[in-house]
Amino acid sequence: MRLCGEARTGRIPTRVSLCVRHGCPVTDYRELLALDNSALARVDPLLMNLLVAKGIPALAHLDIQAYQRRANYWGEQIRLRLPHIEREFHESPHEWKNDIRFFRLGVVCGFVEHDLGVAYHEDQRTAKQILYTNPSDLFLNGVMDERRGTCGNMATLHLALGWRMGWPVSLACAGSHYLLRFDDGQVTHNIEATQAGHGGFKSDPDDELMRNFQLPPIAAQCGSDLRALKPREVLGTFIGLRARHMRDTDRLPEALGDYTLARWLYPSSRRLYIDAMLLTLQQSWGLFVNGETGSARSVFNLLLEQYGAQWGFGHMMHDRLLAIARTGLEPRG
Repeated sequence: MRLCGEARTGRIPTRVSLCVRHGCPVTDYRELLALDNSALARVDPLLMNLLVAKGIPALAHLDIQAYQRRANYWGEQIRLRLPHIEREFHESPHEWKNDIRFFRLGVVCGFVEHDLGVAYHEDQRTAKQILYTNPSDLFLNGVMDERRGTCGNMATLHLALGWRMGWPVSLACAGSHYLLRFDDGQVTHNIEATQAGHGGFKSDPDDELMRNFQLPPIAAQCGSDLRALKPREVLGTFIGLRARHMRDTDRLPEALGDYTLARWLYPSSRRLYIDAMLLTLQQSWGLFVNGETGSARSVFNLLLEQYGAQWGFGHMMHDRLLAIARTGLEPRG
């Protein structure tokens, strides 16, 4: 099996390097936009994530190669312990779905929780509304430096480590939540990265995630949720995270630009669609008189008149659109 062979090589794959284009290192995330999926798949997701983060003035100083070296070291530590710890799997494979791949994902979860001491930001775990004014709460530098994170950067940390192992892993969405998804064409496993600090390893099947996050079937059918994202879509999620920070710090033009680019990269994302649409409606407050064609109220009325009876609105969408129509501003949260 390919994973077994790669896990025992005792070295980090050669693809872990600073991305080079036209003979020069890539230093700007916009250079990645010219790459196709096959080329992007060879780009370290850590590099991809932090190149996007460096577009935020507060993070412009980040030394990406230093973070890569640290992640390489962590990946090597995992690789070196696998041959010994896999004996536990062979003693009781039924406890791991009789799947060595599933066991190895658990090893990474244990490493992240116990060796690195990573845990979810406790003050955010039960919060109903979060303003991401600190961009490090969303990007890898935050969780790697502070060992505290959110679903955005914790799932990406698992992605960066799994990528270093040569495993077929990517991000997946469940509503506005991010997971790690293993998919080798034979089996899929969803890994809840935010479980670190609360038992370390949790893997729910798709149907359970659909229920837990109250996702309708169309969320998966349209290609938005619960599938391994392609490299361009992963880049889109990172730009969407930056857009969230820009929005939460009232840098609305920059946020709208990022959401537009993120949607171009990941057009099937329901979450990005909602965020971009609401921000667009919010921007209308400075362009139109409330009630004038083009204002949030007029858009809301048009939707109700033309499509309300035909489609109906979910309660959340109806309430948020109504709030926008009444005030011209997007409710936070």
